[in-house]
Amino acid sequence: MKKTAVIAVSTGCLDYLDINHDNLYMVRCKIVLRDDTYDDYTEIKADDFYQTIKQDTSLVPTSSMPSIGEITQTFEQIESAGYESAILISISSQLSGTFQTAQMAANSYEGNLNIQVLDTKNAAISEGFISLEALRLIDEGASVTDIMAYLSRLSLARRQYFMVDNLRLLVKNGRLSGAKGFMGRMLKMKPILQVNDEGKIVPFEKVRTQNKALEKMVDTILDDLATVDDFVVTYDTSDNKEGFEYVFNRIEKHYPNHRYYAAPITPVIGAHTGAGTVGVAYFDLAKARGEK
Repeated sequence: MKKTAVIAVSTGCLDYLDINHDNLYMVRCKIVLRDDTYDDYTEIKADDFYQTIKQDTSLVPTSSMPSIGEITQTFEQIESAGYESAILISISSQLSGTFQTAQMAANSYEGNLNIQVLDTKNAAISEGFISLEALRLIDEGASVTDIMAYLSRLSLARRQYFMVDNLRLLVKNGRLSGAKGFMGRMLKMKPILQVNDEGKIVPFEKVRTQNKALEKMVDTILDDLATVDDFVVTYDTSDNKEGFEYVFNRIEKHYPNHRYYAAPITPVIGAHTGAGTVGVAYFDLAKARGEK
């Protein structure tokens, strides 16, 4: 029998990478635009989504999680393919109900599949990186217990920052924590936000211009990395090519030989960040391995 499968959520943006792995399965969130509902990526991709919300600035897209039925069908598919175990890698439970729904599906599953569900406390490509690490460990023959222990440490061994062009959708969709006192003069600010250790989006710093916000974000990452020996960086953007290239080029100039992953922010995340976002995160791999 095959040993372990990984179930990623489309929020992890892995669709935009060249990933072809037999042990990888995907469950998809949905995006609601006006009266139409789309499966993330397969029915609407990043480019088309951001073009749509740029054309209609009054539009408030929303998202929905995979249903228990859809997740259960994925469990059944995996067990039928001969797997003994499955690890579902979820977006932060503070940003979506996907983790809770997956737990309910796992608890009610009537098959023989050993199912583990991980709250990554991350989102976008940094969430996706955790799925890739699960696949790597499976290929290396690690046990499910050891994989879950490592992934739990990895989820907290990161710092994740992003600059948003406008807080409108994050506020309307209730994804920004601690926004009180941060909203004044919002239209004149380019706020830097971070995903904290609980997996919540919280304010980090208010900056007046995009250039200053991106500069501050990169400076913060570079200051942190000066004391980190082994790391991976993840980059993402919601259709802000110029801002993305600035962040990417500055960090890669300092660390040209390290491993990184970059992807567009998939629509189900972009429904909350809006267009114009640039994000960057790093993972301290020595800390994830329990070496410090």
